[in-house]
Amino acid sequence: MSRNKPGTYGALPWRIGSKGALEVLLIHRPAHGDWSIPKGKAEPGESARECAAREVREETGFECRLGAELPSIRYEDSRNRIKTIRYWAAAAESGHFRANTEVDAARWLSLPAALRTVTEPRDRPAIVALGTQLQLQLGVRPVPEREKMLLLVRGARVTRRSERGPTDDSWPLGDEVAHAAQSLAALGAVFKIERVLSAPTVRCVETVAELARRESLEVVRSDHLTGGSIEAALRLVAQARGTGTVLCTHEGVMEGVLDHLVRHDRTILNKRFRVRKGSAWVLTGDESRYHSAYYLPLPAADLASTP
Repeated sequence: MSRNKPGTYGALPWRIGSKGALEVLLIHRPAHGDWSIPKGKAEPGESARECAAREVREETGFECRLGAELPSIRYEDSRNRIKTIRYWAAAAESGHFRANTEVDAARWLSLPAALRTVTEPRDRPAIVALGTQLQLQLGVRPVPEREKMLLLVRGARVTRRSERGPTDDSWPLGDEVAHAAQSLAALGAVFKIERVLSAPTVRCVETVAELARRESLEVVRSDHLTGGSIEAALRLVAQARGTGTVLCTHEGVMEGVLDHLVRHDRTILNKRFRVRKGSAWVLTGDESRYHSAYYLPLPAADLASTP
């Protein structure tokens, strides 16, 4: 039987590099042979945020100012223990790296480079969340080498049921659609977007409209994303391999696509199926198949809440 393991707390240091682009700090732990985000267990009487700040200082040598909380991680380890990791954004203010018994190297990396370098896929949502939040707050400019990945997005909630009209096109667009649209648009700081396709419904089109506008693209409406045929949606997903593509669709299509990828492509998901309105799955792989997928609980208010 699984039993709870004490929580672990960490933080992702960030800075604006010499070329004006956002950089984050990853550490190399020789005992684990991995590149990861600084973290560790709390000492007696220490709060979660105090632990995160101390771990960054001890493992990297940098003094950081903790900001918004990033997506946490909950998973079962090799000894069947439930492990929880909470992360915060950490603005680096002073210091320099010093090798120690736990960490023998550290690297300041652009967001795309950090996504390629970090060993555990479950750490990627924290990196993406940090980039998204700082893009919204500071207008951090994208770097040239942004990653090409497939973003599978569920259309945001339009409005309360009591305010809806008889058809989808008559439903008023609520604040949640605008909020989700802004959050998705900020992902352009992290990912290279080349195509934006959407189910024809208003809420799906409006969810990705701002992202398309910022990337100087048109939203292409596709009936294949409405849910009539999962096979048609799967063909679009297959065609998107190796490209920077956004597909905005409905709950049933997302569930069908993810289920197919797990069963047939052996795609590894970082969480159980979650397809909340306005959220996204990031699919990574090569031209033959998608190897992994991780969940982004958009909008940005959920990615990073203020302390």
